[in-house]
Amino acid sequence: MTLRRLRLLLWILALSAVGTSAGIAWYRWYAAHHTDSWALELDGRPAPAFRLLDQDGRLVSLDSLDGDLFVVTFAYTTCPDTCPLTLRRLVAAHQRLPTSLRDRVRLLAITVDPERDTPERIRHYVVVNGFDSSLRFLTGERAALEPVWSSFGLAVMRQPLPHGQYDVQHTAVTYILDRNGSLRYLIRDEALEPARLADLLERLVR
Repeated sequence: MTLRRLRLLLWILALSAVGTSAGIAWYRWYAAHHTDSWALELDGRPAPAFRLLDQDGRLVSLDSLDGDLFVVTFAYTTCPDTCPLTLRRLVAAHQRLPTSLRDRVRLLAITVDPERDTPERIRHYVVVNGFDSSLRFLTGERAALEPVWSSFGLAVMRQPLPHGQYDVQHTAVTYILDRNGSLRYLIRDEALEPARLADLLERLVR
């Protein structure tokens, strides 16, 4: 299976998880690729609950967070391309918001590689990349993360590499949640663009 086909499959799985039927999932995927619709509006169902650790070792749950909007994405620290690009775009969008609104929009990244992504490793990653002032990067035991991935419609697969190493392929999507913890929008990571994301966040938070 080519990388392009794999990413297509992962995206369809995410849509199927948050759509009301496979037909709607397929339609929304088609619309996202063939129209100007880059952020797919969802039905407002509750987001999956979680209790994970951030880069400072603090326990984080969705209902414990202050804010009016939560932008939730998925990443891992050894990702060579998509993850760091996605995180940079999210942080850039956050920085485009008026200063008075930034504290009302929270950026969260959830790891897809818990075996390697300890809080210490994540802390180093966010500091080195300049994300530490905007982003909370969450990790935990695989047993705690797998239900979260599944509930968010995420497929996570290890790809073996030489010398006992591995890469992680996962559905590259970002969600926007409202203050009630409801799923509002689903965005393909490749469609993220800081200016228009900032415009959407500002409109939703006002």
